[in-house]
Amino acid sequence: GSCHLAMALRYAALCASIICCIWPLIYAARPNFIIILADDVGWGDIGAYGSPSIRTPVLDHMIQHGLKFDSLYTAQPICTPSRGAMLSGRQPVRVGMYQDIQLNNTQCSPAHGLSSVLWWDSLGGLQNDTLLLPQALDKAGYHTALVGKWHVGIGRHLEYLPLQKGFDEFFGTPLWHMNNMGNESQIPDCPLMEGNKMLGRLYKDINVHELTQRYMARVLSIIDEHQNDPFFIFYTPDGTHEPTYASAAFQNKSARGAYGDAMEEMDWSIGQILQRLRERKLDDNTFVFFSSDNGPALYATVERPTLSGKLQAGSAGPLKGGKGTTWEGGIRMPGVAYWPGKIQPNRVTQELVSLMDIMPTVLELAGVSVPPNYVLDGVSMTNILFNETASSKHEFLFHWRGDTLYAVTYGFYKAHFWTQGGTMYTTPGIQQHDPPLIFNVMADVSEQFPLAGPQDDPNYDVVLAAVVQAAKNEIASMDPAPPQFNVCDPAAGMWSPDLPIPPSKPYCCVGGGN
Repeated sequence: GSCHLAMALRYAALCASIICCIWPLIYAARPNFIIILADDVGWGDIGAYGSPSIRTPVLDHMIQHGLKFDSLYTAQPICTPSRGAMLSGRQPVRVGMYQDIQLNNTQCSPAHGLSSVLWWDSLGGLQNDTLLLPQALDKAGYHTALVGKWHVGIGRHLEYLPLQKGFDEFFGTPLWHMNNMGNESQIPDCPLMEGNKMLGRLYKDINVHELTQRYMARVLSIIDEHQNDPFFIFYTPDGTHEPTYASAAFQNKSARGAYGDAMEEMDWSIGQILQRLRERKLDDNTFVFFSSDNGPALYATVERPTLSGKLQAGSAGPLKGGKGTTWEGGIRMPGVAYWPGKIQPNRVTQELVSLMDIMPTVLELAGVSVPPNYVLDGVSMTNILFNETASSKHEFLFHWRGDTLYAVTYGFYKAHFWTQGGTMYTTPGIQQHDPPLIFNVMADVSEQFPLAGPQDDPNYDVVLAAVVQAAKNEIASMDPAPPQFNVCDPAAGMWSPDLPIPPSKPYCCVGGGN
């Protein structure tokens, strides 16, 4: 008996020692995530994508040693909806990131297919019935941080800010780096925030040109502080959003002007982050992903009177159109996945991928499940990350603009049911197409030559039938959430604690945005 007891005790001790040894290994194996979402960066703004004038050695290195995406699409061609979709894995219309009425002179009028955002005085935001990526990871024990631009809701009582949406820390701006446009009594300068607390106002209290440096420093400190914990960092620098900004060390250094300066500083900041991961021996356990929220702000080339103002916009390279449009230049994004030792280097994929795929991909890598029957429009792309022969799980990608389905991508083909001019504000304006305009967007990347029929492409009839039926199914199955961009109220802006809050006067928001 004593012999058996001794053996049992030794066995228990052995098991305990194995568990003690294995548990840290299992915990350490939980990957970290750094998701980098640039602002208004186009296909033609990165060296490895063909930029002739902007130096991006870090992004080029990531592409050379990672996976480059050639058919990566954002959910919508403008900031708020695209960011809300990426964080939720859902179409923006499914989470209320759209507008269906707008101020027309002094009247509220129905409006559809708008490319709109949340403004400084918008009352809406991501609702509580929407599960966000940081919320799922936070519950799973990850330290979650947002550093940079938020722009998916403030609310009357700060109820839509990042700390209320699953992030453990937030250092950045609730909108973008907007100023008061010369009228502080009506529009406050955007604040820089630490959590729910205002640190000061951009332009007045905070040097906007130093934001990229400050954001990068915060990311480095998070890596240092949480190097022994699993972390998720959403890094969203916005120096490339017009009006662009860069620190003194990067000003007037790029051949591409002020926009190039901002791009090159952002690229450098990413390099500092990758270097810190290597120094902390975290690079082989950290999944890094880079892309942009939407295409370049080509409207700057139309609206701005001076050459320096016109050069505030990025470039879509060979792609047609830009921000605010569902032409390829507005929604087809540069992108790279980088994970040394896990993702094979120097790979390129032409498989269909959406920024809505980030949430299910990260959750699968983290071993986290979404609730049963919870609808996601994105799918996990882990098969593409780790298998160069894998195919996309997307048969179709659906491109909404506001509450209207504008286009459908089907393999190498794209069908436009509606189109907008080359920018949000240029002619021709919104046009409907029946039958839809169909392009082979791999052969005709600039969308210059719509297919006229089987004489242009033997697959035309099959493609036409497929996209028309897919569009009908998508519209019929979509369950839109209540629109969050409709109502504004000047009293809801970020006024306090330093500025007087004006009287509450809800009104219909104007359409369009950043």
